[in-house]
Amino acid sequence: MYYFSTNKRSTRITEKLLQALFPMGTYCVICGSLIDSHRPYSICDNCVKALNGGNIYIDLSEDEPGKMMPHLDSASSCLVYGLHSKKMVFDLKYNKRTYLSRPISMIMYDRIVRDEGLRSLVDSLDLVVPVPLHRSRLKKRGFNQAELISRDLTSRLNALRQGPKILHLPDGLVRQRITTSQRSVSGSERNLNLENAFTINPRRKTLIANSVILLVDDILTTGSTANHCAKALKDAGAGEVHFISLATGNFYLKGCERRRDDESFISRSPSSDHMPE
Repeated sequence: MYYFSTNKRSTRITEKLLQALFPMGTYCVICGSLIDSHRPYSICDNCVKALNGGNIYIDLSEDEPGKMMPHLDSASSCLVYGLHSKKMVFDLKYNKRTYLSRPISMIMYDRIVRDEGLRSLVDSLDLVVPVPLHRSRLKKRGFNQAELISRDLTSRLNALRQGPKILHLPDGLVRQRITTSQRSVSGSERNLNLENAFTINPRRKTLIANSVILLVDDILTTGSTANHCAKALKDAGAGEVHFISLATGNFYLKGCERRRDDESFISRSPSSDHMPE
C-alpha cells in the first residue's frame, strides 16, 4: 500500500503508477539492482550482507549518566545506523517512496519474532502507537512514515496471536508544538528541545490507560523523542511503553558489533550528509 494523499482517487492512481515503475520484488529497494521475487525484504544479496543487524536493544540500565530514557520499559532496534539503513529511511521520508514502509515493517517483524523477549511481549500488547509528526510537517510531507510502518507492523503482529487484536492507534499521541530539528542540537539540548512537545489525544485516553504499548519510529538516536513520547503515554496512565525502530546509533546499543557500512555503496547511491529526524 502506498500513501501520498487523503484523496482516494489520486491515491489509487499514484499506487498504480508506483507499482508499475517500482514493483516490489523486481528491484532492490536500496540500490535499485534487479532481483528476483524471493529476495528477503526486496533487498539484493549485496545490500543484505552490508546491513549491520542483529537482536539490537538499548541497555536502559546503562543510561543513567544521561537519563535520556527513564520512561521506556525497553528499547529495541533492527540495524546499526549506516549507509544502507540511512538510504531506506531517507528515501521513505524525503523522496516519498512510501512503499519502503513495508520492507521496513517486515524487518521489524522478523526482529521481534527471533527475540524470545519481544516475541512474548506480543501476547501482552494492547496498542501500537507511532511517533507523531506536527500537523504542519505532516501537511508538508503528506504522510507520517512512523504511521505507515506501524500500521503494517500491527497487521503482521496480529497474525501471531489469537484472541483480541492489537489496536493500531495512529492518533494516540499528538505533537503539539514544532521543535527544532533534533539533528541540529546537541545531545544535552535534545531533552529541553522536546519538553512538553508531546501530549496524548484526549479522545484516546481511555484506550491508553493501563495498556501495554509498542511505540514505533524509524530511527533512535539519543532516545529523547522516544522518551518524551513514553512520558506522555505514562502520564496518561499507560502501564508499559516499549519502543522499536528500524535503526539506531545510540551509544548504549547491545546485541550487535558496531562497524561501518560497506563503503562501496557510496559510489552507487545518492548520498546525504544529514541524519533524518
